[in-house]
Amino acid sequence: MITISRKLVLGLLTGILTTAVPTATLAASTDWTTSTKLYEVRTWAGKSEIGHGNGSLNEATFFHPKSAVATADGNLIVTDSSNHLIRKVLVDKVETFSGLNLGEDEANLPLGGFNDDVVASAAFDQPSGLAIDGQGNVYIADANNNSIRKISKDNKVTTLAGNGNLGSADGVGGKATFYSPSDVAVDAQGNVYVADTLNNVIRKITADGTVTTLTAPSTRVIEYFPGAVESTGDYLDGAIASAKFNEPSGLALDSKGNLYVSDRGNQRIRYLDFAAGTVSTVAGGGELAKQTPYVQGVYVDGTAAQSRLNAPEGLTVTADGSLIVADSLNHAIRVVKNGVVSTLAGAATEFGKTDGLVGSAQFNHPTDVTILADGRLVIVDEFGNKVRVLQKYAKPATLPTSVISVVYDGNLVPSDVPAQAKSNAVMLPVRSVGDALGYEVDFDNKTGNAILTKGETVYTIGKDVTTVTKTVAGKSETLTLNAATTVVNKRFFIPVRFFATESNLDIQWDSEAQIVVIRHLTF
Repeated sequence: MITISRKLVLGLLTGILTTAVPTATLAASTDWTTSTKLYEVRTWAGKSEIGHGNGSLNEATFFHPKSAVATADGNLIVTDSSNHLIRKVLVDKVETFSGLNLGEDEANLPLGGFNDDVVASAAFDQPSGLAIDGQGNVYIADANNNSIRKISKDNKVTTLAGNGNLGSADGVGGKATFYSPSDVAVDAQGNVYVADTLNNVIRKITADGTVTTLTAPSTRVIEYFPGAVESTGDYLDGAIASAKFNEPSGLALDSKGNLYVSDRGNQRIRYLDFAAGTVSTVAGGGELAKQTPYVQGVYVDGTAAQSRLNAPEGLTVTADGSLIVADSLNHAIRVVKNGVVSTLAGAATEFGKTDGLVGSAQFNHPTDVTILADGRLVIVDEFGNKVRVLQKYAKPATLPTSVISVVYDGNLVPSDVPAQAKSNAVMLPVRSVGDALGYEVDFDNKTGNAILTKGETVYTIGKDVTTVTKTVAGKSETLTLNAATTVVNKRFFIPVRFFATESNLDIQWDSEAQIVVIRHLTF
């Protein structure tokens, strides 16, 4: 009889499917869970190229970063999984926090190891999920070492549970065994929850290192082809002790101390309610067909029951109770809020590396999300080899007071006279709009019309009118403006929105700051 390694199947599946902004400009809340109109995705650290280089944010490199957690001092700790390192992202640079460079194997890939010591001498093997407790201790799901590691606040690495050998035994410390744990979460009492991925169960480690299994192991077996069988995960809601999972991969505790789980193989988000003693499904779905190891991944927004996911991984819970999901094989960040699943960021189902507005930015297998103290959302982009951040639009540190400002890609649009508000539209002089958006500006001395030209496109605009003539390569059409043009103190004002939209730019109104925000869709 041929037995196929579950770990190999997981690897094959994954392989087939496969400038920081100054703090003064950043948002201080998570209102992006309500509306992302003023938000965008930027690269915080890393490049597309694989590497393990430290240094400036723009020059540092990663090799499949997997998870991130914020520290009390505002820095970010990242598991650089395929480098077998724990990295630290500071405000202006990336450095190695823990782990050793042990050389390369025959395939020229970094070698992992297993060693407890001070952070500079400790060794890891495919470190994955991270969690941090109230005292600043960091917990790591050390996947290929089948162990849960701990970095104390005095920078010493120890093994909390596991011994390097794969297995499913409960016990204390090194007597317990795991099988490729993917994530950890720690509660206020110091209990550590573990997504024991290839054992298909959720484990718990108490503060004294005692490991117990909370959910039922799967007894499901499939036959890939005659004589080739494999044990796989399963799906069952109900009492915690009898509930079943299929490669749980991400964990997050809510304000009640209950546990959300990314059930990757079932394409669902599950919820462990410890007070009720139950497991339920809160998002995602699909059928776990016979003789298949996984539910088929799909992309669908909608109600929790209608929604569909594709290999969900890292999770985080916002202050308002929204659940943020790194939907890895949909290459998108999803949000579960008030029983509805929507897409927060990413051009869903399309992988890429582009920064930009939340709906235009691209990810490549995002695997974790975490929220910083200032409200920004960190996104770990595993195959993109970057740490990304969702934040409010960039704007100048100083702006004119008591007037409407127009900001284009983070820069103030200059105007020698203030912008005018008219009929729910913001107006600027023709020259200011043209210069900012790249039009050549001219005037017809006979009619007084303004003429804006860009390439083969010409706009002819009269005064006190609501239409504009657009001519492209000699063919003309009349278009309606979003507000009538006007003359104020002998200055010819036109609506900014119309011409920004014509230039394929995004334009938004920041009512709190009285700013018109104009941006390219991608950066």
